[in-house]
Formats: sequence, C-alpha cells, structure tokens
Amino acid sequence: MKPRGTQRDSRVRAEGAAARSTHVRMSSGTARSGSRRLLLHLLLLLGSCCHMLHGQEVAPYLQGVGQAQQVVLEGNRLVLTCPAGGSWPLHYRWTLNNSNITDWTLQNRLSIPSLKRNDAGLYQCMVRNRMGALIHRKTEVHVAFLGNFTGKEQRSTVSQGRAAVISLPPLASFPQPLITWYKDGHKIIPNNRIAVTLDNQLVVLATTASDAGGYHAEAMNEMTGENVTSPTVYLSISGGEERKERSSLCCSFPVRTPRASRVG
Repeated sequence: MKPRGTQRDSRVRAEGAAARSTHVRMSSGTARSGSRRLLLHLLLLLGSCCHMLHGQEVAPYLQGVGQAQQVVLEGNRLVLTCPAGGSWPLHYRWTLNNSNITDWTLQNRLSIPSLKRNDAGLYQCMVRNRMGALIHRKTEVHVAFLGNFTGKEQRSTVSQGRAAVISLPPLASFPQPLITWYKDGHKIIPNNRIAVTLDNQLVVLATTASDAGGYHAEAMNEMTGENVTSPTVYLSISGGEERKERSSLCCSFPVRTPRASRVG
C-alpha cells in the first residue's frame, strides 16, 4: 500500500499532464485557425489587386492623325501605320475595301514591298485588346502609273471644208497624263481653227488640203516621268480637185467668133 503523499503527487502529475495536453491541443487549433484566416486574407487581397489592375486597363484609342491619302509609284513600297494606344497587348488587323487582308497581329504596320495597280483602294486598320475594339480612319491609296495606248493605226477621210475630229485612243493612267498632239512629227499649237477638247480630242475646223497627214498624240505622266505615243491616224481630205473642176466649168464660157461677111 502506497503512502498518501505519493498518491497525492501522482494525481498532481496526472492533472498537470492533462492540462499540458489540453493546452497543446488548444494551441494547435488556434494555429490552424490563424492559418485559415491568413490564407483567406491573402485570397481577398489578391482578388482586390486583380480587380484594381483590371480597373486600370484602357480600351484602344486613336493617337495622332493618319494620312487621308497617299500616292505611291507603281512598284514602290507601301507602308501604313496604325497609331493607336491602350492597354497591352494591342492586336491589329488590316482591311482593303472592307475585306480582311491580314490576320490579327501585334504589328501596327502594314508593308507591301512592291505596289501594284490593283492594290489601290481604301485601307483601314482595326485595333483590339481585352477592353474593347477600335476602327481607325480610312486611308485612300492611289498607285501612280502610265499604261499603253490601245488600238492600231487608222485612216480617216473628211470632205474639204468640214471639221475633222481625231479622238485619243484609250489609255490607263493615274494621275491623268498631259496630252500633246503632233502632225507629221511637228507639235500642233492650238489656234482659232485647231483646238483640243477637255477629252483630249483634236478638232480641225474648215479643213483644207494642207491638213492631210499623219496625226498622233504623246501622253506624259508628270508623277512617274513616263511617256507613251499613240498609234498614228492618217487623215485625207477629199473634194479639193472636184471643186477646182467645178469652179473651172462654172467660170469658162465658149467664145463665138463672128463669121466673115462676103463682099460683092
């Protein structure tokens, strides 16, 4: 049988161990609860930061003033830029006459190394990011070129005294070329009888025999510096000899010589 003091000490030690165990469990629970609260706080903070960042993003907007028109020589390089701002990343896409010619890209420039005639038209870029999209102003692109005259040499006849009209053969060009007419290789200077219309037709009024000959035009494109020559039109004047004969017949009368009278 154990002494009473020993039993009392055993109970005290047991109660102390139980208390320490309870304290450890309480501390562990408190730590876990604190960890949960800290994790929740971090998640709330992260969400708040993301919301703030999202609120600071900017939709695309125009920067500067683009060119309304551009004229580029045929065969030269065409470069168009799309001046726009906004939150990164910005994506760009280009259209020609309302048809897509590129996919979405991070490049804000459109480059065509060698421009052709069919590349002329209305160019426009579209910009987008996570906040929205923007359609930029249109740029009209013209291709400067000079084609060749169509058609062949011709022959034309007009009656003397009537007007002769020689039309310019079809010619594709941008801008419109300067037209100069020639007769037998000599430059024609308009006067009160010879004129050039707004359609570049050559008009010769009251033709005479001296107006007969070979006529051609030369077209020069001031922007490209090129020039081409049209096929020759050979003009003949009819009716000159007939009029001379008629004039001679009208003015010639037979002369009657009087008969000699007999004497005796």
